Amino acid sequence: MKHLPYRLLPLLAATSLATGCVASLEAKTAPAPANAPSAAAAPAPKPEDEQEQRKKVRAVEAARLEFDIAKLAADSARASAKAAQGAAERELNAVKAEREHFKKVSVALELDAAGLGVDRAKQSFAEAEQELKELEGMYAAEKFAEATKELVLARGKARLEFARRDLDLEQRKLEELKGFEHKKRDRELGERETKAKLALEEAKSAAKKTDLEQRLALARAEHALEDAERAAPGVPKADPEAKAKPAEKPADKPAEKAPAPKAPEKEGGKPAEKGG
Repeated sequence: MKHLPYRLLPLLAATSLATGCVASLEAKTAPAPANAPSAAAAPAPKPEDEQEQRKKVRAVEAARLEFDIAKLAADSARASAKAAQGAAERELNAVKAEREHFKKVSVALELDAAGLGVDRAKQSFAEAEQELKELEGMYAAEKFAEATKELVLARGKARLEFARRDLDLEQRKLEELKGFEHKKRDRELGERETKAKLALEEAKSAAKKTDLEQRLALARAEHALEDAERAAPGVPKADPEAKAKPAEKPADKPAEKAPAPKAPEKEGGKPAEKGG
């Protein structure tokens, strides 16, 4: 190269630089060997990690089932409390109606019946007394056999005594009805009404308590579900609107129809023609 002309030196330098650039570019774009490990490839998950993930998924599924169970239990408890409160209200209304009917209707009817019995007893007593007097007067004016006379008068006196005792009994019944029986029955109805009122108040308190308890149980179940979902970020979360709705039974889905078999195709993509 000592004898080359000076004007060829720049050309040789440019040729050497171009050759180096091409070699560097080929080295960068050359594919990596097949057995060379990739730096960006993710490491394979360990069996312990897969088992832990399965546990988290199962925990989420169990929490969702427990939340659905809590919703069903809350609905059932509220319905039972509402039914108990309704029964207590009906019992109170029935006792009130019975007591009102007793005061306005039954007392008057029973007193009228007892008074009628007293009047009949008075009439029977008066008739028996009058009949005995007539017999005594008739047997005193005429002479009959002593045996017959005594027999007829004894019968008259017995009828009069029975009429007197019937009258006394009917009067005592009336006084018993006014002074004791009606008061006793009204007091018993009042006690039943008081008990019915207390039972209604207890039913209302029990319904409120049941509602609060079920709200607390639902909140705990919902929080447990949210914790389980946060612990398993890869599991899809439940729909928030579905949490607010009561649990429903899954509807039966109609059977899917099998796809119709496709006609065999000829070469070139056209369907084959049927023979015949």
